[in-house]
Amino acid sequence: MTPPDDAAPPPLPTETAARAAEKQERLARAYDAEVWPVFGQRFAALALEAVGAAPAARVVEIGCATGGLTLELARRGNAPAHVTAFDEAPAFIARAQARVDAAVAAGTLTASHVSLRASPAAPLPVPNASAELVVSNLVAAAFPDAARAARELTRVLVPGGRAVVTMPLRGSWAEFLDIFRDVLLDNGTPAGVEALEHYVSSLPDVAAAGAWLSAAGFVDVAVSMSRWEILFKTAREFFFAPLVELGPLSRWKRIAGRGEEMQDLFFFTKEAIDTYFRGTAFPVTIVGAVVTGRKPSSG
Repeated sequence: MTPPDDAAPPPLPTETAARAAEKQERLARAYDAEVWPVFGQRFAALALEAVGAAPAARVVEIGCATGGLTLELARRGNAPAHVTAFDEAPAFIARAQARVDAAVAAGTLTASHVSLRASPAAPLPVPNASAELVVSNLVAAAFPDAARAARELTRVLVPGGRAVVTMPLRGSWAEFLDIFRDVLLDNGTPAGVEALEHYVSSLPDVAAAGAWLSAAGFVDVAVSMSRWEILFKTAREFFFAPLVELGPLSRWKRIAGRGEEMQDLFFFTKEAIDTYFRGTAFPVTIVGAVVTGRKPSSG
């Protein structure tokens, strides 16, 4: 049957795959341009500080994104150091590979230092006890099944090996969340206020961050924190920033409800931000943490 003039035929599988690949590439470009400099790179610096100057000969990185941290891990390793890095998005792996290739061409890295693979975070396609160091920048701690992710960390490590994991803590996005709470109290429903409070309380604090690795059997668990601000010129810039759009925005929208109710609450929130911070930037706090632990030595 011929479709009506105003209806497009269903996309072919190859067309759908091409659009998905194009979207992933756009996301990868946005990550490099706007998310990595103000967010990913700051957390990566915490991870590198915890790793130290010469981490290990065999390193596994979970969630390497576009490879910014991967290169630094490879450069700091003991010879013959090797980093095996994973990310579930092929477009991100492609950009990470381009970074590695450029470093090899520049002579700052050898091709044998890094292997990159597209793979989910759990289970990883690596054998048991295959690394002295496992690093995850913002990915392992955000895995839907946190206990499973922690077990995967310990599975991959040799006895005595170390895990280094970064994550945002409760207190991140506080300026927005405070205004959002006021808007919900004035214009929303009790259910929306309750959903927001549940969301805030679900974000890990220092104690919860350390307990996550301790519960998986890690010892010598330690948590280090850092705070910084990200400045936005307007509320519109904040809501349309890739960091927010690709990060917590969808969760915040679910708190606000659906349809016109959600749109109205976000309009009121936007107006409140622009009113409170008229003539100045809107500062948003990020509370970052790096959690380290050691897998107990055998015997």
